[in-house]
Amino acid sequence: MNLEVFKYLFNWKSILEIIILWICIYGILSFLKGTKAVYLLRGILLISALLFISQIFGLPILTRLLTYFFGFFLIFSVIIFQPELRDGLSKLGRRHFLYFDNKKEDIKRALKEIVSGVESLSKKQNGALVVIKREVGLKNFIESGIVLNADLSKELLETIFSYNSPIHDGGVIVDGLKILAAACIFPLSDNPNLPKTLGTRHRAAIGISEHTDAIAIVVSEEDGKISLAINGKLTSTLSPDELFTILNGQFIR
Repeated sequence: MNLEVFKYLFNWKSILEIIILWICIYGILSFLKGTKAVYLLRGILLISALLFISQIFGLPILTRLLTYFFGFFLIFSVIIFQPELRDGLSKLGRRHFLYFDNKKEDIKRALKEIVSGVESLSKKQNGALVVIKREVGLKNFIESGIVLNADLSKELLETIFSYNSPIHDGGVIVDGLKILAAACIFPLSDNPNLPKTLGTRHRAAIGISEHTDAIAIVVSEEDGKISLAINGKLTSTLSPDELFTILNGQFIR
């Protein structure tokens, strides 16, 4: 190895630059993880790689076209992914990169409240749709309903989905120990392979799990059966214990 290269590699400034670079990369990946904006990063990396290759091989026309396209791509990407970027930047301003949203004890407490509420609704055959937020922001869906920002509890879930409640239609969105909103409207799945017998709540549960990384719990109004939608797949006829086990595995690592 060349002595000058060796000195450069082991210079304290170079080591500091590498550490800062890795921290920045980790921060960006953490910022985009689980959001649709991750596709923005992939596009940027792909165009950057093509631009770098075109410069190495001395392809001036391709380099110029990619440079122009790169600028337009960034502008359109910011417009398209505005909700995700805005949600991510607001989170970034509230915490540092190594921060974890909820302690395991709080997560377990939230899951127990949800499962208890769902179990009670199931026994009464009160239809319900509970969507649990993960990484992808649900701002648009929150705005479609009635904002509550209330403490999560079994009793509040029962009240929301009681037949006498004016907000029992639609679904609730839960984030941590809070019920963010109720009577929210979610996109219905248009998967042609779904059974024709599935009702609106179940299709909405599958739909929101297809569009985001959220988990949706459904209580059937006809028979009180509990179902769970994750990544566009519906698991039906779950017992409360089975539901808690799956949720626990999804949220506590």
